[in-house]
Amino acid sequence: MTVTRKSNRAPKSARPRASEWKVLEGADRIRWSRIQTAQARIVSGYYEREEVQSYVVTQILKELKRH
Repeated sequence: MTVTRKSNRAPKSARPRASEWKVLEGADRIRWSRIQTAQARIVSGYYEREEVQSYVVTQILKELKRH
């Protein structure tokens, strides 16, 4: 006979839906497809390319200058 442990996780009804998550305070909702695309890029090593890293840094600096 197999004994299963009770999960320490909150029941699904108590957890927020992914579509309701907000990454930044005051940000609009983020589409789940955008998150999945970013995750796929991370796994494939897309962000490890030199030109991509340069672009990301440039965009972050531009955003910081705006604030």
